[in-house]
Amino acid sequence: TRGAGSEGGARGIALSVDGPLADGVPDGPDNLCWQAADRFLSRAFGKRGRRAVNIRLTKRIPMGSGLGGGSADAGATLRLLAGRWPRLETRELVELAGEIGSDVPFALLGVPMALGWERGRRLLPLRPPRPRPALLVCPGIHVSTPEAYGWLGRTGEDAGAASVLPGATRLAEWDSLERLGRNDLEAPVLARHTELSELLDRLRSCDPALAAMTGSGSTLFAIFRDEAERARARRTLAAPERAEGLRVLDVSLPV
Repeated sequence: TRGAGSEGGARGIALSVDGPLADGVPDGPDNLCWQAADRFLSRAFGKRGRRAVNIRLTKRIPMGSGLGGGSADAGATLRLLAGRWPRLETRELVELAGEIGSDVPFALLGVPMALGWERGRRLLPLRPPRPRPALLVCPGIHVSTPEAYGWLGRTGEDAGAASVLPGATRLAEWDSLERLGRNDLEAPVLARHTELSELLDRLRSCDPALAAMTGSGSTLFAIFRDEAERARARRTLAAPERAEGLRVLDVSLPV
């Protein structure tokens, strides 16, 4: 377990990090949990009345994988602090979350699916479709989110206009989600990480209902129509998983 240093202590925040994927995770102001606590305490109590908090973070989601682990940590921190000190309105909490990161408001909301706009600060919770079997393929390549957004628009490809959204009730159906499934960060990231592009091609050759990159990468996902399809894809990926050190995880989506 690692703990925060003097800066965290001076601001009343003690953060310790442990868990199977704790290596390299910051335990001070660069950690989104720390930032969430700092912003909450400043907004809720001001400079003079700040409370002290002790946060223990058990890290199980890898950094730089596009799985939103840091944002989920920040959202959970805000929910816990708001439960302990209910001094802020929901609107203020969402505003704080948006200052930390564009997907932190969604993590704060704690729902499986939502439609977001205005950089994620406005959210419409949606009824999710029935969960389907899926695979997460984690190649262990770190992709910096700020760099990925910086690459956006430099590939020479136009992502095109956003698809016209069907009604909210149709968004609970897999056929609508399959047609809408697109990640604009995928092209610039894959252009700079050809090994990810090859891996995604291999995954799509298994004929999933939908396969793409998660967030800014590097994790890839595939959603299948039934367990038999996922099992076949698992067998296809077994050899490269052993040879290339991939982590392939069985999950159900949405969670």
